[in-house]
Amino acid sequence: MKKLLNITLLIDFVVTIMVPLTGIHVHKLASVLFLLLSIGHTLVYRKKLGAKRWLLLGLILISFATGLFGMILDQFPMILILHRCVSIALVFFLAIHIFVFHKRLRHPRPDERARHAG
Repeated sequence: MKKLLNITLLIDFVVTIMVPLTGIHVHKLASVLFLLLSIGHTLVYRKKLGAKRWLLLGLILISFATGLFGMILDQFPMILILHRCVSIALVFFLAIHIFVFHKRLRHPRPDERARHAG
């Protein structure tokens, strides 16, 4: 179940950042689904949440909120500029998060190997 959630989250992340190819309507739907899957991902892995992971979830919420308010209040272009800046930073942080945890899943630490073996 966790693996399916992670794969779905990755696919939705890719669809969300492909705005020039998919269009704004698909981006909006994918971002709502990404937010819901991120919250579900956080609930599944809640025992392992550190400060950096809470910051990542906070950035996702800020990106979603600025995108929503940028869509509603289109007369204030600063909101969409903030949305773009936060979203670009979020892409980098999520890429680091995926890289670190994919590497950890592939090569578990020695103490984790002992725990799984016994």
